[in-house]
Amino acid sequence: MTETRVKIRCRDYIKKIAIYKDRLAVQLPEKIIIYAIQPDDPFDMKYKAHKKINKRIDCNNLFVTSQNLVLVFEKKIQLLAFTGILTKEWILESFIRYVKVISGPPKKESLLIGLQNGVVMRIFLDNAFPIPIVKQTTSIALVDINADKSKLVVVDDH
Repeated sequence: MTETRVKIRCRDYIKKIAIYKDRLAVQLPEKIIIYAIQPDDPFDMKYKAHKKINKRIDCNNLFVTSQNLVLVFEKKIQLLAFTGILTKEWILESFIRYVKVISGPPKKESLLIGLQNGVVMRIFLDNAFPIPIVKQTTSIALVDINADKSKLVVVDDH
């Protein structure tokens, strides 16, 4: 809306970035820095370092939510608090092909996950058990859900 640009200098090689509402996570080789927008002015894009996790993490994908980091590995998803403590871990039956963060109340967001074996599941970050939604015979390429969460789209390899 304001067409402003922002530069955040990290002074290191950036491996991954993730954004969610007012949070920005930047993965560097030896740490992850979580930035937050100052709540004073919603149109001001000044990010301030909110938390730092001094760990070397080699994950396939990185997502940030209001209070957690989501680390995606081949068959595993880990939930890391902004303090760097592992709070939950989900080990899935097949390789993870696609992950989408679905917004919700803080600490209760969910993930929509497509697996290589054709299963689509949803994981609520405050629940230890994934919920299977759809099972098909072909590998999942993309999954999305509409705003009122009444329709699901699944794109497979074919």
